[in-house]
Amino acid sequence: MYDYYKKSPTALLLKLFLGLILTVTPALGDVGIRAGQLVDEADVTYVTRFTWSCSPSTWDRILSNPLLMGALWKAYGFAPAYDITARGDTLHVEDPTGLIGDAFRLHRNTGEVAYLVDGRLNHWAVPFFNEASAVFILKSHFAQGKVVANLQVYLRAGSTVGSLVLQAAKPLLAKHVDNRVTLNLQDVRKIVEEIDTSPARVASRLSGKSLEQFKHIFQE
Repeated sequence: MYDYYKKSPTALLLKLFLGLILTVTPALGDVGIRAGQLVDEADVTYVTRFTWSCSPSTWDRILSNPLLMGALWKAYGFAPAYDITARGDTLHVEDPTGLIGDAFRLHRNTGEVAYLVDGRLNHWAVPFFNEASAVFILKSHFAQGKVVANLQVYLRAGSTVGSLVLQAAKPLLAKHVDNRVTLNLQDVRKIVEEIDTSPARVASRLSGKSLEQFKHIFQE
């Protein structure tokens, strides 16, 4: 599902949400302003909703520890093999499909997290489309013992030519984004639900520093 928020009153709520982030976190400065502009001028918008079994405490710890979740993704052997490392205030992400990006966290609150990502993509599905930026916004709440979450993705090309290519390839790219997000969420769900029900089993997949972090965060 894409371009939904371009035609929905929810876009106004998103602008208010980002405006609130700027108000309460003035240190974001130009990064927050750029994120708001990107949402307004996105070439492609994608939204999906999911409901998983997970306790509030587990979910909050998961949202607060993306590096550990990246380590778990590797430990489970899921594909693509994302490599996530910390570089100052950003997360650097690479994968074998040609995606390279740096993610800056715009916002973190109970059940909410937002990132601005600047990246490059070298993929056959979108030739000549190299640089782009995206805003990812995850908002969630709990109902009947389950987490109910909405994930919104706003994607904009880094150049006029790239934007034209993106517009021309929008159906193909939207399908690619939907396929990638859907498959990734299916795998993340396995990790999340196993952390919540069998943390010792999850811990057995880890070693070294990642194991120590997991025990400290989820087993103490």
